[in-house]
Amino acid sequence: MAHRRRIVSSGYTTADALVNGSVRATPGGTAANVGRALASLGWDVDLVGRVGDDPAGNLVIDRLSQSGVNTDHLRRDSAWRTPVLVQEAHRGDHRWRFRCPACGEKFATHRPPPEPDATTLLSALRTPDVFFFDRASRFTLRLAEGWRERGTFVVFEPSSRGVLSLFVRAVTIANIVKFSSQRSAPFMNVLELPDAAVVETQGSVGARFRWPSSKRWQHVDAFAPSQFVDSAGAGDWTTAGLLDRLWTSGGERVDLEALPVALQNGQALGSRACSWEGVFPDPLDDITTDFESFGCPRVISRRQEMSNG
Repeated sequence: MAHRRRIVSSGYTTADALVNGSVRATPGGTAANVGRALASLGWDVDLVGRVGDDPAGNLVIDRLSQSGVNTDHLRRDSAWRTPVLVQEAHRGDHRWRFRCPACGEKFATHRPPPEPDATTLLSALRTPDVFFFDRASRFTLRLAEGWRERGTFVVFEPSSRGVLSLFVRAVTIANIVKFSSQRSAPFMNVLELPDAAVVETQGSVGARFRWPSSKRWQHVDAFAPSQFVDSAGAGDWTTAGLLDRLWTSGGERVDLEALPVALQNGQALGSRACSWEGVFPDPLDDITTDFESFGCPRVISRRQEMSNG
């Protein structure tokens, strides 16, 4: 029987809300999107971390579970709010809003679990083939270090540098560091000669990569989408396609030598993702209540205070 690939993903997990007359929502965030995309490609996926014990968190867990992602270790935290992002059409593509459209309050940001939770997970979960993380925290680094020692292939996809010491540790642990050229300026100088392979996506230009401990970049062309709707999730599908091909090329293990072909496969899936609205082709959930009841930080906090009081 063929080995079924398995990934644990951790990091930015959100509820993405498309507000355009009506309100529709879906799970989002890089860690959740990559996991969900790989589940659709036949992988076993565990998403670990935490969301708020609120309507947005309930939607995230319910929808991801329906999509084949194991959320048993995505903990609901009543002391925190689920991060919400508002996606709006903008100049033929999209833009993100990080404040409530009703009151202007900032949405919650990513909040990793405490480091001891990672030690518990290292004992509770079977060692995965791949560990993916997009936020360098003490929680994710403990998982990355623990599983890397057991032979897990580690992928780090930063969107910002954050705390420098944690970022350097993440780069040191990872087998692949992947990022977008739009966000790379704050940390490119930290990626001079890492032991990891480095992948940089460049939008419609394509992507480029470097082998471990090399300064020479190699280019991979982009694929033009059959029709362009919006680019939301294109980078996440690129990551999923990259990992899926790295694995299938290697049989029982990840084959890093297949990186050029794998990146082409990722670019093809990223291009396809531009041909539908949102990150996934599935219909988004209609939010029958008003947006404030679903995602406004002030309204949700007030209701929970009343419930606890």
